[in-house]
Amino acid sequence: GDNIKLRTCTACKSARYCSINCQRDARPKHKFACKTRAAKLQDEILFRRPESTHLGDCPMCLLPLEVEHTKSIMMTCCSKMICDGCDYANELRDVECPLCCQPVPTDEELDLNVMKRAEAGDPVAIRQMGS
Repeated sequence: GDNIKLRTCTACKSARYCSINCQRDARPKHKFACKTRAAKLQDEILFRRPESTHLGDCPMCLLPLEVEHTKSIMMTCCSKMICDGCDYANELRDVECPLCCQPVPTDEELDLNVMKRAEAGDPVAIRQMGS
């Protein structure tokens, strides 16, 4: 049997060669396809969606919400969780909720909204009251 270990092109990961000399000889023919495939692989790595968490995704940027609860904030007007980055961006732009377009509640209104939503059985509000 053939026990030759084939060498894989390190750039595109698709071409295989029996030796360095074979790889060198095939390079002129393989070069264009290799660059195209390597660019596609790089794009797949760069734009791969991160794994989601049990908290779901931020409804604004669609990135997974961090497991650590201090890295996200609940919008008390609509009971949606958004990441700190989107919260910060919204603070720079506006004074209303970017999801429901309601004015940002005062501290008193904030507590009342959370209590109302918790009484209605909203799990996000119940979690917010517990933290």
